[in-house]
Amino acid sequence: MDIFNGNLFNLNVDLISLVLIPHIESTIRYKVKECITSVVHVCWCTIIKRKALLGRKRVFDIVNANWNKSFVVLPRYVFWAFKLSIDGFVHCRPRISIDGIPVYEKYDIKMLIVIGVDANSQIFSLAFSIYANESQETWT
Repeated sequence: MDIFNGNLFNLNVDLISLVLIPHIESTIRYKVKECITSVVHVCWCTIIKRKALLGRKRVFDIVNANWNKSFVVLPRYVFWAFKLSIDGFVHCRPRISIDGIPVYEKYDIKMLIVIGVDANSQIFSLAFSIYANESQETWT
C-alpha cells in the first residue's frame, strides 16, 4: 500500500470529519494521532495535525451539538440530577443545603446546587438548577 505523504487540498475538514464520525461516536477520547491514522487507512494519505484537530472539532460539534444551543435549552428544565446522586442520596444525613453561584461572564444566570453530607462527612451534590439572575427591575 503506497501512502501519499503530501497535504492534499481536496481533503478538506468536511471530508476528514466524515471519516472520523464513527470513531468519535464510539470513543469520545479519540486522540489526534488516532484521527490521522484513521484518515490514512481510509484515504491513503497523511494529513497535517491542524487538519486533524479541525476535523475532530467539527465532529464534536456534529455529535454533541453546539454547546451554546444546548445551554439555551437548559433553563427549560426545573432541575436535573444525575443517577449516581439519586442512588447515593440514601446514604446522606437528613439535612440538605442550597447554594447559588452567579455566572457573570457569558451568561447572566445563577446556578443553584443542592448538596448534602454523606456518612463520611463529605459534601455530596444532589441536584442542579439554572435560573435568570435577579435585577433591580424584578424587585420594583
